[in-house]
Amino acid sequence: MSKPIVLIVGKPNVGKSTIFNRIIGQKKSIVLDFPGVTRDHVYGEARWDKRAFTLIDTCGIFENPEDIIEKQQKENVIKSFKEAAIVLFVVDGRNGITSEDYHVADFLRKSGAKVMLVANKAESFEVYTDNILPELYSLGFGEPFPVSGEHNKNVTGLVDAVFDELEKDGYDTESEENTPDDEYIKIAIIGKPNAGKSSLFNAIIGDERAVVSDIPGTTRDSVDHVVEYKGKKYLFIDTAGMRKKSTVEYGSIEMYSIVRTIDSIDKSDVVISLIDAEEGITNQDQKVSGVAENRGKGTVIVFNKIDILEDIKSAKNDYTEKIKKEMYFVDYSPVVFTSATKKWGIEDLFQAIDTVYENTGRRVSTSLLNAALERHVMLNPPPSKNGKKIKFYFVKQVGVRPPVFTFYTNMPKEISKSYQQSLRNMIRKYVHDFTGSPLFIKFEEKNN
Repeated sequence: MSKPIVLIVGKPNVGKSTIFNRIIGQKKSIVLDFPGVTRDHVYGEARWDKRAFTLIDTCGIFENPEDIIEKQQKENVIKSFKEAAIVLFVVDGRNGITSEDYHVADFLRKSGAKVMLVANKAESFEVYTDNILPELYSLGFGEPFPVSGEHNKNVTGLVDAVFDELEKDGYDTESEENTPDDEYIKIAIIGKPNAGKSSLFNAIIGDERAVVSDIPGTTRDSVDHVVEYKGKKYLFIDTAGMRKKSTVEYGSIEMYSIVRTIDSIDKSDVVISLIDAEEGITNQDQKVSGVAENRGKGTVIVFNKIDILEDIKSAKNDYTEKIKKEMYFVDYSPVVFTSATKKWGIEDLFQAIDTVYENTGRRVSTSLLNAALERHVMLNPPPSKNGKKIKFYFVKQVGVRPPVFTFYTNMPKEISKSYQQSLRNMIRKYVHDFTGSPLFIKFEEKNN
């Protein structure tokens, strides 16, 4: 049975994300001290004394949206009222309420949702009770619940109160055992801004959880969702676009978004490196894919917006060839062509993800490895160093995700980069192709 949903709403910059992070016990939502940081719904799970509910952090509801993104954010939050068992309406318990709070309250009353009023930033209880509490009753939601997300005051009491209300209304909050990580294939969707990551994410999950617009940098948080497809479970993570370092200001929202994106890559099993098919492969696409490769993640290269091109067949052939030249460092990756708006290529994408995931966890026999090494050294002997011959005695696989191979040699520090690459090629050619997976190799000294 699915867990009851608790929604956090309020005007911008009242500390919704801070409360969200406190309740779920991790820093999942970006927290900065100015309005409008959270744009997408961020989902988490609140687990408390063998009980659980799903918690959703939402963007602020703007009284007067200034652009298409703020308008879409507001619409997404209002839609979410229908699925929520409880709405936590967060207001400022330090500075009091404004016309924006009354605007949000009006929407909540019209929605018919069950509302718990939460006064955040109420770390000074005297200031709160003397100056703020009386006016909060004018919102029409009864006794407010004072907390301080930043100082972690009374958050536990708030969660207990939420569980009491859920159980009073007949919701099943009994916690199931944690789903083991290996039951999910975790996939991060990465790419430069405005390549269509959120559109593809929404097409995959069949929903509109991520805010989509033509303005680069719309997504700031990493947003995730579990999808079941043909009996398998996939955890998709939509990430913020990764800009060039030179264009990202230190301490900015974009800097924190990039940090979250890299964290999402680290937690993933497979990375979808998304490229705008209309624009083609850029230097930033190469760098973004390089981040995933360097961190040992399996990669699927996806050209999105393929429907926009005039000659699709010719474009597919052209891009397949360009991968070998311009993205040679991940040329082992499967290439998929999609249209998020028309939902083309989604089945091909799942097949590629399965292949890559299988190969990142693949183990091969030691005897096959050493037979291949013997043949390779015979046909392509390593160059001598200072008149001394480099010898290889043995190779074995020592790890997976990514596959790692240790070569035992008399001169481990003298193996050139080009010969190291030839050893990777040897494994792919004679042992297994390891489609989509990087191969890590290391060398240890051993005397015959």
